[in-house]
Formats: sequence, structure tokens, C-alpha cells
Amino acid sequence: MKNIKYLMLLVIAIGIFSSCENEAKLDQESYEITGDFRGVSDGNAFIKVRNEKGWETIDSATIVDGKFKMNGSVEQVEFVYLVSDAFRGGIPMFMENTSYIINLHKDSIEGVKISGSDIQRVFDEAKTNMNKYDELWQDYYYNEYRAMTDDEKAKNEEHLNGLYDGAQVLKKEYVKSFILKNTDNIATSQIILDNEESLGTDDMLNLYEALTKKVKSSKPGIQLTERIDIVRKTAIGQPLIDFTMNDTEGNPLKLSELSKGKYLLVDFWAAWCGPCRKENPNVVENYNKFKADGFDVLGVSFDDKKDNWLKAIDDDNLTWTQVSDLQGWKNAAGKLYGIRSIPQNILLSPEGIILEKNLRSEDLGKKLEEIFNK
Repeated sequence: MKNIKYLMLLVIAIGIFSSCENEAKLDQESYEITGDFRGVSDGNAFIKVRNEKGWETIDSATIVDGKFKMNGSVEQVEFVYLVSDAFRGGIPMFMENTSYIINLHKDSIEGVKISGSDIQRVFDEAKTNMNKYDELWQDYYYNEYRAMTDDEKAKNEEHLNGLYDGAQVLKKEYVKSFILKNTDNIATSQIILDNEESLGTDDMLNLYEALTKKVKSSKPGIQLTERIDIVRKTAIGQPLIDFTMNDTEGNPLKLSELSKGKYLLVDFWAAWCGPCRKENPNVVENYNKFKADGFDVLGVSFDDKKDNWLKAIDDDNLTWTQVSDLQGWKNAAGKLYGIRSIPQNILLSPEGIILEKNLRSEDLGKKLEEIFNK
């Protein structure tokens, strides 16, 4: 069975890598969206875009007998989401001045069909093929691994990890190959953004440089360019980006002052973040083990309610310095470091240089043991 699954990975990879092609884009001055939502009698459909102010609705229509139409124009290509009160979730799409036909069933929106846009076609093709890699390890995980006893899971964990790692490696290579074959398609900018973590800094930067001027100057391309700028500034080996933020008592503290002469872990977290709270005992353990050697932690909270923040600090025994501007996801330090999910952390040297990023679980302890020769 194991050999069959690895062979399936290889077969899918070969098929996917050979499937890239280009089509001509429809050129017109406005867009028209014709929607057919099976399983829906009535409701509303919305086109929403996310900006600095949050989610903004740029078009909407009433659904009658499962059908609707939208008409309008955009000055440039926008990456948006189609949402509806008739189903859960959102459908990512690229809005351009073209004619769209959208077909879906409300109970399986992942099977949506959007035709009329070459940018959308390229984006959907990549998304569909990337999902195939994930489906291989997910099939084993959901249908076999989860039903095992604890002893059986322990015996099969290595196999599960092998399936997952193999799928991720192949998916990464597919993404790289796909982008290099579609460097003049605006969809590639969003694909790079969506796969930043799996690509890694070096491959992300290399793929960005391969994109054409047309792609980089598009709105999604500009968003990618802004992200690339942050990635470069916060890469391993770069100096810290300084900020000042208030601690729990309202005293302003400066990062560069806190990091002098010590190894400082800047830990981005929040009281409402389950994975953060799960990781906190690991940070506490390593803080207590290495603080006498010159290790310290600075917690940067993405909370917006002070009482919840303070209670979590007390409940989790976080005895190191904590700061927050209580702005939630708009946290100023988070923006400087490009934090898009938490928990995340950055390890600074006594000289204020970024040594490592996202040291979690056993990786944090291993790195500190290496630093302090323990």
C-alpha cells in the first residue's frame, strides 16, 4: 500500500507538470457575471475585496431561482471573493472586464466552475492540481490513520509523515514549475502569496524575479511586491526592525533596547489563539531553562481586549515582558514584520540580527541548546 501511494504521487506529478497551457483573454470595457447556483432558490450574491479598512463589497445581486447577473467595470484586475448568504465560505476569483459564467452547487462550492477569464483559469488549474497532492496524505489520514489505536498510530506515524513530506515536496516543485511556465499571467502573483510558507524565502524571491513587468504592476502584483519587501527586510541575517509599544502597565518599551546583550525571542501571540496557548508551555520551559544564560522573551500580543490579554498571561505563567497596542490584527509590530498568522516568532542575536524564525516545539529547545552549548 505504501509503495502504491508513493507511485500515485509520482504519476500525478508527471501528469500535472505537463498540463500547462495558455489561452487568449477576452478584451472588453466592462464585466458581466452570469451565475447559476444549483440547490439555491433565492438569496444574494456579493463580490467582496479585502483592503486596509477590512472587507468591502464592490458588487452584489439578488438570486432568483438560483440565478443572478452582475454588470460593472473595474479599472484594474482585482483579487476578490464571491460570497453568498446561500452557502458558507467564499470563492476566490479575479475580477477583470470580461464575461464570466459561474456554476456551482451550494453544498459543494469547492467544485465551482468559473469560465471566461484566462487569469482565473490559470489560478483554478494550479489550485486543483495542488489539492491533488494534499488529497493523497489526507486520504490515508482521514480514512485509516485516525481510526487506529494509539499503538497503531505510533507505528504508522513515520509512514504518515513520509506521505505528507513527499506530497509537500512534490507540490512545491509543481508550484515552482507552474509559475515559471506562466510568468506573464497575473494569477501567479496570488499563487506565490498563497504558498509563501511552503516555498520558503529563497524560492519565493526567485519566482518573484521571474515574473513579467505586467504581472508586477498589476494590483495583485503590487500586493506581492509589498510582501516581498517585508520578506527581504525580515529575512534571516537582517537587522531587527525597531518598534516601540506599551507593556501591560502602559510603559513604552523599545525593541532595540530590550534585545541588547541577549538572545531575544520576539513571540507573536494572542489570548484567543488556540495554537499560541498550546505552544506557551514550551516557551515557558525553554525560558526557565536558558534565561540564566542570556535568553529572554518579548511577547507581542494581537489581542484587542486588555482583560483577556492579562488573564492569559497569568493563566499561562508568562513571566517575561509583554507588549501590545491592543489593535488585534492591526498590531503595528505585526505589520512591520509581515505577520499574517500566529503563533510566530523571531529569534534575535545580542547584536539585533535575525538568527531564526518560527522556532516552535522541539526546534526552539534544539536551537537554544546549540547557542548555549548545552
